[in-house]
Amino acid sequence: MEQDQEELVALIFGDNPPENWKDNPEFGLYLSELGSHSVERISSEPERVAGELHHLQQQTRDLAASNYKTFIQTSNCSKEIFQEFANTEQHLEKLIEKLPDFTEKCTQFQTVAGDISRHRRLTSLTLAKHTSLLEVLELPQLMETVVRNQHYEEAL
Repeated sequence: MEQDQEELVALIFGDNPPENWKDNPEFGLYLSELGSHSVERISSEPERVAGELHHLQQQTRDLAASNYKTFIQTSNCSKEIFQEFANTEQHLEKLIEKLPDFTEKCTQFQTVAGDISRHRRLTSLTLAKHTSLLEVLELPQLMETVVRNQHYEEAL
């Protein structure tokens, strides 16, 4: 069957058959339909196809004329979308350019925040031990006062 179709296509189109005609299922159906017609019908097929082509072209022109506003709106929308995509692309390029600097600043912030956190922890620990540290730091002064007042027993 495929061999018959290839021969028929070669007879109809000669050395220039349509591209990918084997992949088009409608083309195979059309060839089968042609095989079932009489000689008179087949001989009138070019005129029928030309008339159908003319009719479809006229319908396309009528459609374009009656819907020209829609075509213009579609064109304007497409233009706006293209401009917005171009604008978005520019913004993305700027963002990509700034990302390394932003990453570096985030790393610096993280380092500074870690230093501040350690310093805060040490400060909180110092505050929690404030009373004990104050007593230890006041011992020399207390000892000097006790010795000056000659309270040697209490100093020991």
